[in-house]
Amino acid sequence: METLTPASEATLDFPGLLRYWRGKRGYSQLALSLAAGVSQRHISFLESGRARPSREMVLALAERLGVPLRQRNRMLLAGGFAPAYSEHALASPPLQMVQQAIALILSKQEPYPAVVLDRFWNLVDANQAYRRMLDTLLDGRVPASLEDVGGQGSGQGGGPRRANLMLSVFDPQGLWPVIENARQVGRYLLRRVWQELQVQAHDQTAREIFRRIAAWHPDMVGPGGVLLPEDDGAEGPPPPVLPVVLHAGAFRASLFSTLTTLGIPQDITLQELRIESFFPADESTRALFEALGASQPPAFRSGSAGR
Repeated sequence: METLTPASEATLDFPGLLRYWRGKRGYSQLALSLAAGVSQRHISFLESGRARPSREMVLALAERLGVPLRQRNRMLLAGGFAPAYSEHALASPPLQMVQQAIALILSKQEPYPAVVLDRFWNLVDANQAYRRMLDTLLDGRVPASLEDVGGQGSGQGGGPRRANLMLSVFDPQGLWPVIENARQVGRYLLRRVWQELQVQAHDQTAREIFRRIAAWHPDMVGPGGVLLPEDDGAEGPPPPVLPVVLHAGAFRASLFSTLTTLGIPQDITLQELRIESFFPADESTRALFEALGASQPPAFRSGSAGR
């Protein structure tokens, strides 16, 4: 059994954050000191609170440890310094060229689905093929949203309701019933949630997503965030990629996906964006999406993708 709860959720000061990230990356104090070009004694003093870091030292250590930009800002604030990295909305003027590039990627992926997600799997954008597919699979049902978690808001600031695709996959009233290999796909996605939870250990939203999934599927996640062992006894070698098999009425498709991130991001929003592109895993799926694309069906009903 595997525990899916981060070991440290309350390390809010700089010494605690430094220990947390050093542990996550598997560095000893000596190894980190050599990588950062400082003495092991200084690293020890920083972690015990006996020494205060400079702004340059915070950034250097975060760089050596591969800390995400959002958490680098957190480390700077904990050390008493202003954040170093911006966080613009994707639609803001500074990100205009990136927004155009993303729109081009989505368009070029047609007639196959593609979707843009933020760090918590909220739907940011999608091409028509994805919207058409989601509409078909949900058949009028509303996709799950972070605003639904626990029956109350989850710190989204009262903004517009956005579909959350990770919650929608696990939702018994959402996509879960139309995924033929839901348990296989679900176990893989649970590990992705766990990996994200390790990075976002201090963020209530990340823990909320995991708690909601655990409540829906107690047969997969036990008390205390323990991943229960496999019970399907799969035989033979695993396939090269795990396809997602979707089946709703006459619609049946087998898809695998790729994840794209932006290179050398210097903005938090850009570092956290992910573009997931779906491709047919068999010939019948390829023919299905090409036929759907050629027929140019009507656009999604208003709000069907939670936007």
